[in-house]
Amino acid sequence: MRVLKLSTFVIVILLTAFSCHKTDDGAGKGGSANLSFNLKHHGVARNLIKGTVYIKYNAQDAPANGVYDDSVKTTDADTMQVAVFSGLKNGNYYFFGIACDTSIYQHAVGGLPYIISSQANITDNLAISENGTPCN
Repeated sequence: MRVLKLSTFVIVILLTAFSCHKTDDGAGKGGSANLSFNLKHHGVARNLIKGTVYIKYNAQDAPANGVYDDSVKTTDADTMQVAVFSGLKNGNYYFFGIACDTSIYQHAVGGLPYIISSQANITDNLAISENGTPCN
């Protein structure tokens, strides 16, 4: 009987010790990677204004509920619309961009799954395409 109680006690202690640990689920803020996206419509950046890029952590697809974790407004840099996300950790992300193309006065949108695998300054393009809705 004493062996049974001791065994039960040891099992409870082991389960408690191994089940109560914090897991690092990867993507999100708290790292030192800085990701800059250049919005491009049909491969070019001209005529784009009022851009926003949304980010979803731990995802490789657009969220079904349309809720993103954060967003940044783009800034003008040599006729480019640039969105900069700072302090990201390694992991899986999904980015969604939207801007107004003044040559056709329509919104251009597009999404991109992205994996950050190094803590560095990264620059990439985010392709967007018109979706038929007029710019405000």
